[in-house]
Amino acid sequence: MTNTALETNGLYPMRVVSRLTGLTADTIRVWERRYGAVDPERTDGNKRRYSGSHVRRLVLLRRATELGHSIGQVASLHDEELRRIIGETSPDIGSQVSVYAALVEDYLEAISRYEVQRAESILTRTAAILPPMTLTLEVIVPLMRRVGEAWNENELRISHEHIISGQLRSLLGTLMRHTEPKAGAPRVIVATPPRHLHEFGAIIGAFMAASRGYEPIYLGTHMPFDEISDAADQAGASIVLLSIARDCEPGEQTGLIAGVEKVARKHEVWLGLPQGHELEGYNLPVELLARYEDLDALLTSQIG
Repeated sequence: MTNTALETNGLYPMRVVSRLTGLTADTIRVWERRYGAVDPERTDGNKRRYSGSHVRRLVLLRRATELGHSIGQVASLHDEELRRIIGETSPDIGSQVSVYAALVEDYLEAISRYEVQRAESILTRTAAILPPMTLTLEVIVPLMRRVGEAWNENELRISHEHIISGQLRSLLGTLMRHTEPKAGAPRVIVATPPRHLHEFGAIIGAFMAASRGYEPIYLGTHMPFDEISDAADQAGASIVLLSIARDCEPGEQTGLIAGVEKVARKHEVWLGLPQGHELEGYNLPVELLARYEDLDALLTSQIG
């Protein structure tokens, strides 16, 4: 999704809707004219403009027709009825969660074949029709878990991981640029500590903060603790969100604990860790977050 793809009034032109839904412009026009599937707005020049709800509905209709229903049978149904049909008809899609699971697998298959444009299209179309938290918790987080599994099973190469990282960074960065912080919202410094180079958790955390109305300041990976603390001071950030994705290496633990404690003396620190991480056993003066759902709950409680 590019900046030019989003209209300032929140409406999409036909060329963008076609890309987001996977339907041709001719199909969309026929479904609109003959079956009343959607009722787009019109510009002064009589150009069609579609809302996000129009896009979501067209995707539901496409899925229903792919399962064997004719457009004439489903075009008059409400969106909830369409979702129910999708869940009830497909042997592989028993619930909305499994719909997302199938999407994740489609994405990984495209990545494994180096079908980069197809993979990016899957992410872009999904981001266009899902609320931010649903996108995060039901698509991106499960995707990251599957990437880890595939990596452990030697199903993905380093090049695959780099493509995925680049696409997610680009997608979430674009979405964050279109998310306005709430008036007076806290600033949040987001980073990973020194020698920690996996940025998925930090990127997702920054996006979740932005989606809840915070103003995230993403510093990136491998950041010295003094730099993190200084950035929080100068930015007036009230929270520092740190992400750690791996176990401590030999000799690393002491310095990591000391650095986190140093930042926590001046700032409120939220520390994201994998469940069962060794640092959970220490009485660190931070909020420990082992699940993205925990982060979301904390974000919501802080800003309302």
